Amino acid sequence: MPSGAKIEVQLVDVSRADAPAIVLAEQNIITDGQQVPIPFQLTYDPNQINPRHSYAVQTRNLINEQLRWINTDRYSVITNNSPTTIEIVVNPVTTNSEK
Repeated sequence: MPSGAKIEVQLVDVSRADAPAIVLAEQNIITDGQQVPIPFQLTYDPNQINPRHSYAVQTRNLINEQLRWINTDRYSVITNNSPTTIEIVVNPVTTNSEK
C-alpha cells in the first residue's frame, strides 16, 4: 500500500433485503506506507445490535480517492454464531480503462 492510501472499514446491518445497509460503525485508516494485513477495530454501541438481524464488515481501499480494492465476500459478524474478530481479504477493482 502506498503512503496516503485510505482504507474504509464499516460495520453494517445487512438485514433488510433490497435496501441499503445501515452503517453502525466506521473506521478510516490512512496508511503510512504500511503493508497488509492492516489492523482495524470498530467501536459500536451494543444497544444497537438486534440479535435477530444480520451484520457484516465491509471494506474499501482507495488510492488518490480512486477505489482500488474491495471485499467481494461477505464477512458476517456478531449475531447468528458469527465471530467478532475477522480477517478480510480484498480483491482488486477493475476499471474500464484496465479492461
